[in-house]
Amino acid sequence: MSKIFGIHAVQMALAAGQGMRLIVREGKLNQRQENLIELARTKGCDVVREEVASGGNVADQGVALEIRVPAFRSEQALKQSTQATDHPLYLILDGITDPRNFGACLRSAASFGVSGVIVPKDNSAPLNDAAIKTASGAASLVPIYQVVNLSRCLDALKKDNVWVVGAVLGAEQALSDVDLKGPMALVMGAEDSGIRQRVREKCDFLAEIPTSGPELSLNVSVATGICLYEAHKQRT
Repeated sequence: MSKIFGIHAVQMALAAGQGMRLIVREGKLNQRQENLIELARTKGCDVVREEVASGGNVADQGVALEIRVPAFRSEQALKQSTQATDHPLYLILDGITDPRNFGACLRSAASFGVSGVIVPKDNSAPLNDAAIKTASGAASLVPIYQVVNLSRCLDALKKDNVWVVGAVLGAEQALSDVDLKGPMALVMGAEDSGIRQRVREKCDFLAEIPTSGPELSLNVSVATGICLYEAHKQRT
C-alpha cells in the first residue's frame, strides 16, 4: 500500500478505482475536498477525517489517499493490448533507474494518452513510493508492462506493425520530422548512456530533440514529456 497527496492526484487515483482509504483534514472543507469525498463514496472507498501529514515534501491540500500499489502487467497482456488497440502509442524506458524520473515519465505518459509504458525487468526503477508519489496519481491510469528481454519485445511489437522510434542525442533527423501518427513505440534511454546499442539497433528511426545547447542533454523525464507532446500533437 502507498499514499499520495493533493487534490488532482487523489482525484485521478480515485477515478481509476485505486483508492482504499481517503483521508481528509478536519475542519471546514472547500468544494473540491467535498467533491473528493463524494467520489470516494461512489467508488466504495473509506473516508476518514484526521490530520493529513505529507512530510513537507509535497503540497497535500488537506487530502491524502491510501492506494493499492499498481502491479506490472505481463508480456502476454502487452501482446493482447497491441492486437486489440488501433494505433497504439507505447513509451519504452530503457535503463531508467531513478524512481522519480520513472514517476515523472508515467505522469507524462498518462497526460498524453499513452497506451502503455514498457520497462525491462532488470536495470529499471522499481514502482515504489517515490515513483508513485512523483507520478501524482498517473501510475493508476496508464498500464505498465514489464518484459524480460527488451530487444525481443521490440521484435514482437514490430511483427504487430508497430514502428519503433528511438530518441537519441545527435541523431540526423529531428523528432518533428518523423511521422508519429501510426502505431508506434517511443524509446527513451538513460541520461548517462542513452539507449543501449542492442535496443538502438531494433529502432526503425532515430531522432533527436533539437536544442540550442548541443553540449547539454535534457533530463530524461523532461525529454520524455517533449517527445510525447510531439507525438500527441501529430496524432490529434
